[in-house]
Amino acid sequence: MSSPTWRRGSCRGGGSARRCSSPSHFRGFAETTRWVLLVALLVERQREITDTLVELLISTVHAINARADRRVTEEMVASFLRVRNKNALLARISEASLNRPEGAVREVVFPVAGGEATLREVVAEFKASGPEFRRNVQVKLRSSYSHHYRAGMVKLLRTLAFRSNNTMHAPIIDGIALGIVEGDWLELAYRGDPATSRVLRTVYELCLFRVLRERLRCKEIWVEGADRWRNPDQDLPADFDARRSSYYSELSVPLDPTQFIEPLRAEMIHGLRTPHDALPELPWLTISARGSGRITLSPLPAEAEPRNLRRLKDELRTRWGMVPLLDMLKETVLRVGLVEHFAPAGARGGIDRAVLAERLILCIFGYGTNIGLRAIAAGEHGHTEDELRYVRRRYLSAEGARGFAAEIANATFAARGESIWGSGTGAVASDSTHLGAFDQNLFTQYHVRYGGRGVLIYWHVDTKSVAIHSQLISCTASEVAAMIEGAMHHRTEMDVEAN
Repeated sequence: MSSPTWRRGSCRGGGSARRCSSPSHFRGFAETTRWVLLVALLVERQREITDTLVELLISTVHAINARADRRVTEEMVASFLRVRNKNALLARISEASLNRPEGAVREVVFPVAGGEATLREVVAEFKASGPEFRRNVQVKLRSSYSHHYRAGMVKLLRTLAFRSNNTMHAPIIDGIALGIVEGDWLELAYRGDPATSRVLRTVYELCLFRVLRERLRCKEIWVEGADRWRNPDQDLPADFDARRSSYYSELSVPLDPTQFIEPLRAEMIHGLRTPHDALPELPWLTISARGSGRITLSPLPAEAEPRNLRRLKDELRTRWGMVPLLDMLKETVLRVGLVEHFAPAGARGGIDRAVLAERLILCIFGYGTNIGLRAIAAGEHGHTEDELRYVRRRYLSAEGARGFAAEIANATFAARGESIWGSGTGAVASDSTHLGAFDQNLFTQYHVRYGGRGVLIYWHVDTKSVAIHSQLISCTASEVAAMIEGAMHHRTEMDVEAN
């Protein structure tokens, strides 16, 4: 019996009401139906929880290994400097030792090696890359596991029921450490002779979890009651052995494994041989035998500009020329409207609407381009700096600017041709942009990510590159909060369903 689909709300696609009902609707069914659906829900939920626990075990073991490796690497890198030309250094030491075999090390070896410090660096480098490095990682693993992870991991081991269809892994399932503690771990796991000593329990458990992780990932060991990590025999149809030929025929796979392997091998050989033969003949590619940059690509020549694009640019320049940004702002104000979005701070305002619109345009342009009102007032428009600052104080506000921006976005949505730009969606993309600003600006901050001073603007842009919301945030502000703020208060006609 297939498990029902549990979700809130009504059914879609003409499905059965019982199949799409939520658990809160069980009381409306017959008793037998209610118990069947409840059992199906509990079984499905149990399988989900079991899968989650197995994934938690796998990710935790990986986290323990990665954390120990990273910590030891950082400690080792900080403790030594890489010694160059070690082969030549070894040759000089060997020659000096053969010439004076009876001499003291300090008199014979140290002078040709460059001093005692150089030899200490060689020893430290060997420890950081050889068996000493692996031993330090194992010690960190044991310490991290025993002091932090052990309690939770043992509970996971007791909760999950591990099984295996391969008798080779029976010692792991039964808890017998015949093939678990081996290799580099033997020295750390036993006190004294491994043949007579008792294994350390924490090391044994850690080795057991490492083996479990590897076997679980390849399904040599599976978990009872799981879905994703279930018995691999359940992945095949029950009659697979009896109908093997028909199943292979439906998959277009030959029964003989050599007929499947040989074409694949030939394809791989061809794929490797083709770049091997072609790469040395490419003039823009250089492959060196030594150095960090073994593969070097020379910059490709710039492609010629398409003729149609050049013709389009020429036609635009002929018709409209170079349109200044201030003229674009003025045209937007004439088409959308501006004054109605900016109410005066006081009880009344006595400025004519046309004059007020001109001064608001100049203020917005001055602040938007970072020019400032003083430089804007020097133009030939008849408005003084004091008049512009008065309008800035009484009329220009963040709330009015947001309303004006939302009106522009709505007008853009209405005028955008669907045949060219496509239909609008309910998804937006948001990101922060660092804009340069004068140091005298009180909002100017230094941002580590961008390596300079400026202001941080958080944008919300729809898929067709129309900004529906923007806000000024500090460099230390949460970008998650800024994203939620823009999604909730963008004030446009767009219905934001995804970010």
